[in-house]
Amino acid sequence: MRAVQPPDVDHPPDVVNSSDAAQRLTRARLRQLQRLRSAAGRREQRCFLLDGEKLVRESIDFGATVAELLSTEPGRWAAVDLAVTRISRADAERLSDTRTPQGHFAVVRDELAALDVGAKSAWQIVALDAVQDPGNVGALVRTAAAFGADGVLVGPGCADPTHPRVLRSATSAWFSLPIWRSIDLGEELRSLKASGATIFGADSEGTAIDRVCVPPRAVWLFGNEGAGLSPDLAPLLDRRVAVPIADQVESLNVAVAAGIILHQVRRQSDSSRF
Repeated sequence: MRAVQPPDVDHPPDVVNSSDAAQRLTRARLRQLQRLRSAAGRREQRCFLLDGEKLVRESIDFGATVAELLSTEPGRWAAVDLAVTRISRADAERLSDTRTPQGHFAVVRDELAALDVGAKSAWQIVALDAVQDPGNVGALVRTAAAFGADGVLVGPGCADPTHPRVLRSATSAWFSLPIWRSIDLGEELRSLKASGATIFGADSEGTAIDRVCVPPRAVWLFGNEGAGLSPDLAPLLDRRVAVPIADQVESLNVAVAAGIILHQVRRQSDSSRF
């Protein structure tokens, strides 16, 4: 793990050892860190803020580029080869968007890249179309990682993949597989089709997932929580797939549906190896 310089600030924070008194962040630095709770602030600084000891440790373990650690208890990070800024409990509460902050934060470089599936002969990609709830986006990332997807493509209109709730919901899965941002999901899907992918769209009117034969290269597209898949993407779909449910239930949460579909995909992939 290598430390890189945090974004330039007028008054950089003091880095102290665990025996020093807690330091109050300068107003300018505190405001800059608080800006990382907004999508505009994250875009501007090209960083995002992790909140909580477990998530911070997972980011380090997975090799994320950590620009800065901040903690009310620097001694807990003695084994980490990074400088730690001691902060006050009051400033920890100002930085956190949780009711009971743990007091441990990391500023991480946003290094999400454009779509790149490499040269593998087989891959399964999860694509998100205007999934707006950060909790759902995080759950979808976690589900994709759990069932062996090769990456998650986040389209326009989705919750920002570096949103704090996305990070908390995804947990370590966020760092364990590629996450790609797309500014034109239709163009990305066309490119994937040109690479030999079959595009499956999750739709309650589609073919039951257990009746679908999974090809070596596939994209599994999940749409908006209320509106479903965008009409503009309909011409790109090769097939619509569904999770059969009881008649009295209108629909499933998008992350739950994705879990069932991707579990079936994983079962087929595993059985094809034997």
